[in-house]
Amino acid sequence: MKSLHLVLCFLVTLMPPVQAQEVLRDLPASIDVNKKYLFFQHGLSVEQLGPDSYSKEFRKTYDTTGLTNAFAKAGYVVIAEFRPKGSRVPAYADKISGQITQLLTTGVPPKNIAVVGHSKGGYITIATATRLANPGIHYAILAGCALPSARNIGGADARATYEKLIADTQGQLKGRILSQYDTTDDWMGSCKDLQAANAGLTIEETAIQSGYAAGMGHSLFYTPEPIWFEPLVKWLAQ
Repeated sequence: MKSLHLVLCFLVTLMPPVQAQEVLRDLPASIDVNKKYLFFQHGLSVEQLGPDSYSKEFRKTYDTTGLTNAFAKAGYVVIAEFRPKGSRVPAYADKISGQITQLLTTGVPPKNIAVVGHSKGGYITIATATRLANPGIHYAILAGCALPSARNIGGADARATYEKLIADTQGQLKGRILSQYDTTDDWMGSCKDLQAANAGLTIEETAIQSGYAAGMGHSLFYTPEPIWFEPLVKWLAQ
């Protein structure tokens, strides 16, 4: 048993370290089909206040720089455009799906492409998945499925928008999607309604117990905290 342990340790030391990649606002001019690409979709707060902005409501900075750099350090070429205020979910999903189609056409394998979205970015992730209908791509929703009580968020009826999104996806989503949300989030929760509307879809969901105060859980994903970031990166690598 001791000799086996030594062999395993030796093999681990031989494994090449993950090479950090870059963070871009658009697709690179030259696409390397051997690299992994991750499209990060931020939440509504960044639209309204800008990147790396402080939220008075949650008393926390939405660390877009830290988030995108963390994904880059995990080995992904990160595409993270900061959407202008008032961006519409369908139009932006059209843009992202077009960029991903370009990657696929160039020869990037679907398994090397991921779309990760928080809050409104989760809506965009769902809409993008519907347009592409490619089960080989990795999709992750971070606190992006509105609770029935989530009516007025940033001046918009979040639940009504989510219900329309579910209706638009009816029966079209296939493959696997990861959903993560915090149990102290008053706005977003389980994606079970999305699962019910798509028989060919498997949602692997985690209700995270962060220990945040009641109502503060939505901001868990403002920073790359290990409690959610490490399981997400592991899932994306499957």
